[in-house]
Amino acid sequence: MKNKKFLPIVILVGVVALLGILLAVLTLHGEAETDTTLPLCDLAVDDIDALSYAGNNVEVSLLKGSDGWLLADDPSLPLDQTKVQSLVEDYANLKAQRKLEGNDLAELPAKSDTPQMTITLGAGEQTVDLTVDQLNSVADVYYVYDESGAAYTVRRSDLATLSKSPRDLYKAQTLTDKMIDNTTDDVAAMQVNDLTFTCTDGIWTLADDPDYALTQSSVKKMAGTILEMQTAWTITAPDADSAYGLDAPDVTATLSFTDGTSLTVRFGTASASDDSLCYLASSDAPTLVYEVNADHKSAFAVTKESLHDDTATAETAADTDVVAQYPVGGENDYADSLPD
Repeated sequence: MKNKKFLPIVILVGVVALLGILLAVLTLHGEAETDTTLPLCDLAVDDIDALSYAGNNVEVSLLKGSDGWLLADDPSLPLDQTKVQSLVEDYANLKAQRKLEGNDLAELPAKSDTPQMTITLGAGEQTVDLTVDQLNSVADVYYVYDESGAAYTVRRSDLATLSKSPRDLYKAQTLTDKMIDNTTDDVAAMQVNDLTFTCTDGIWTLADDPDYALTQSSVKKMAGTILEMQTAWTITAPDADSAYGLDAPDVTATLSFTDGTSLTVRFGTASASDDSLCYLASSDAPTLVYEVNADHKSAFAVTKESLHDDTATAETAADTDVVAQYPVGGENDYADSLPD
């Protein structure tokens, strides 16, 4: 009987203990979610119209105009507006773990003559200037100073991805807005070096030898390469053609379209900055030089003999269905791809 009398008390004690544990967990959870970081920029993201940063071998100055963001020293370079806006937001939302004061400030090492990075954000007449100084490798934080000289600590990981180069912000370009359609092609003819092709109802033939059995996939691959490839970079103020091997190009190709227009491209030498790229000139942008994937040239490493379709006859070649999609470019560079 005595045990039964004490049972409700035991249950009540257990419930109280459980509630205490839950309260402690909720309190700790709430403390863990409390944001104790300090914003370093008091400008509204939508108001920011200028961003510049220098350091880590990168120096970039961005301005926001009526048509979007542009590079101050190269305003005609096409930029990916989404990438730039995301970068601006990352800078605007940069936060410090804490502000250094008292003994922490007194123990701070002297400012370096060569800071890791300088940052300026602008919104009209308002600016925010930040200097990223020395790294505390133990705490994995940088010491960052604002324009008033106040010092903060900022996690290295928060700064690691902010030094974007212009190439990181570049928007790839296509050479034309005309794309091959599987049923109605926009291309009427194509000339590749000394070979001239015509296209009728999706079937390619040699202009000077229409009965010659062509490997349709190889010819269509050349046309598709011109139409589909994207640029990796744009040189907006190029030197003479000879600086890029465009005075004696490896490949000269011209597409003639059904609307009477045409597009000529010339492939030059490998890029001086990256040999996986090569220079290219387009008749639609005569004042520019592009860099494109060098593998694209291999699609044009052909001769009349290498294009012969050994499996086709004159009768069956005209009936071949060539609506399949073919990839752009190839694995080898142009010189290595030339037939023996």
